[in-house]
Amino acid sequence: MRAQDLKLLIENSEEKEVVLDFQGVKFATRSFIDEFYNLFLKSPTTNAFQVELTNVPEDIKTILDAVSRTQVRAKVIPSQTQEISFKNVKEFLNYLSSITL
Repeated sequence: MRAQDLKLLIENSEEKEVVLDFQGVKFATRSFIDEFYNLFLKSPTTNAFQVELTNVPEDIKTILDAVSRTQVRAKVIPSQTQEISFKNVKEFLNYLSSITL
């Protein structure tokens, strides 16, 4: 099931409060979690319903956390003709962390 399909199912139910139980969920793709986050968690006030998550496995919590961090950070894409230099490895690592997803 796509996250968009789940949202449509909930909207058509006309429920105002929904509990999504992740018990028994063993795997979710990063793309599903990304779509799920954007539809349900990023701006929950835009939905006509409130969502509560329960029994979320630790590995899925980890992916949700990673997705939430990438949604708010501005992506820095250096120009292909730009030359970048670093004084030390720490500066280089800081730069890499600023451009990673």
